[in-house]
Amino acid sequence: MLQDKVKNEVMQKAELDGYLGKFLNNRYLIRELIGRGGMGRVYLAEDAAKGGMAVAVKILSLSLDNQQMSQRFAREIFIGAQLGRKSKHITRVLSYGITEDKVPFYVMEYLQGTNLKTVIKSKSLNISKILDITYQICLGLQCAHQGINLKGEIYPVLHRDIKPENIFISEDALDSTVENPKSEIVKILDFGIAKFLTERAGMTLTESFIGSLPYCSPEHMEGRKLMDVRSDIYSLGVLMFEMLTGKHPFHMKDNSFGNWYQAHKFQTPPKFKEINPDVQIPRELQELVMKCLAKEVKNRPQNIGKILEALGRIKQQENGEFFHAATLKNTSKFLNHSALSSSTQLVPITSISEQICLQKKWPSNKPNAPICFPYILQSTQGSIPTFWAMLPQKEIESFSKQINDTEFILQKKNLHPVLLWVTVLCNDKFNLTRWLSYFLDMKDAKGQKIVQALAKTGYYHLLLFALENPQKCQQVITLTLSANNLQVLTDWLESYEKIKPVLGLNESKNILRVQYEKLKPEIISHLVEIQKKQKMTFRELLARTLSKIMRIMSRPII
Repeated sequence: MLQDKVKNEVMQKAELDGYLGKFLNNRYLIRELIGRGGMGRVYLAEDAAKGGMAVAVKILSLSLDNQQMSQRFAREIFIGAQLGRKSKHITRVLSYGITEDKVPFYVMEYLQGTNLKTVIKSKSLNISKILDITYQICLGLQCAHQGINLKGEIYPVLHRDIKPENIFISEDALDSTVENPKSEIVKILDFGIAKFLTERAGMTLTESFIGSLPYCSPEHMEGRKLMDVRSDIYSLGVLMFEMLTGKHPFHMKDNSFGNWYQAHKFQTPPKFKEINPDVQIPRELQELVMKCLAKEVKNRPQNIGKILEALGRIKQQENGEFFHAATLKNTSKFLNHSALSSSTQLVPITSISEQICLQKKWPSNKPNAPICFPYILQSTQGSIPTFWAMLPQKEIESFSKQINDTEFILQKKNLHPVLLWVTVLCNDKFNLTRWLSYFLDMKDAKGQKIVQALAKTGYYHLLLFALENPQKCQQVITLTLSANNLQVLTDWLESYEKIKPVLGLNESKNILRVQYEKLKPEIISHLVEIQKKQKMTFRELLARTLSKIMRIMSRPII
């Protein structure tokens, strides 16, 4: 009787949903509906070609009527797949296809956890968790905004549909503690799909925003085609406001396009105290959210890097103030054990990774000399690449204000698979330059792991130790990799195993050294350009400030 009942339930579900229990393109066995939204449905499936491996299949709510639309869909999915390989904070797309009914679908990694919408409703977020989730979202967005390489050109990628349903948090991320640190992963879903759906033929302006109106920027709703990364930043601001308060900044009686446009375009977001008088939010974090929610594009943070910098400052300024007492107690214990050893070191909270680095000692098995070397730090966010260097104390002090650059030098033909990692530091007066370099041998497991970590995180910590006092790290500089650097690393990880070297390791190193010396003038020129841009930005800021002061002073006194 029980078997008949179960069989009848399965048959009823299959009748309601024509995909359940069927093979998609003779490969993906659709097992269960696990999510639905305005763009389509998501199913748990088994990949028959991979021994029944669990995957997530998203079947879109439309059919592709012509070859042009099919090609555009393939292009957007390709972009999403590229991004997923570059950042662990973007869901990996494994495959895509079109059903017999010309309905497009794509296959993603299957993740266990929940989306941010559910987490917000549960009211389980504290400040430290919000900062960590936001930081990881920003890392994913930064990777996309830095762009991917298509036919030799770098193209920035906008998401266009950042909302709680498109932010996925692993179960480990929700349950991780200092006593039992786990892998904390926050991933962004549906990269590229929003653009494909909103640009398909016959789509009206209001139809293109179904389900996402509460999170759209004003310029997005106006249908501007020349949007930039600041549109995603606006959506991120709405997301941050909702995480901090549990409520959307704008309350609508109905979900009409016109009402939401009026709110995003003209309505001032309420102050946090108006939502909850008892809420304790760092002032700079409040200001950051409001800047992201600015109506005018020019008044928002100009890129995700600015937001990451602000989040870093907030984490440092708070210095763990919002962590639970147990967290602080265990963190202090961890900081006391700061000597570098061969055993795995776990950083309990990603948000204080720089603080952890500052507690590090120069390893006893390394000479007290001006040398540098890479090291992977294990954290709750994953493997964080770091670069350690020893310099005279005066040099480190001069780098308190510095301009930096990172380069990866390699050759794919005939050489041993080795990569030269170069970090360049110049002080702000340009009278001191330090060239830090290290060879990463891809036939060595350590070299492979470091390159993989760099490609995944998109940044690294540079730890500076003084020759006169190696007992403590003097300065930590966090360097973000450019889109070009990330593309170089991604391509290298895919191609180095195919190299058939004619020359040995030492000969290959010598060739890269020659190439390195030739590139030095070009790198210096690049640093000079960076300095010019920074000075220009400072002048513009100073001019705007002086202009405001003059306007205030010119007002009549009543």
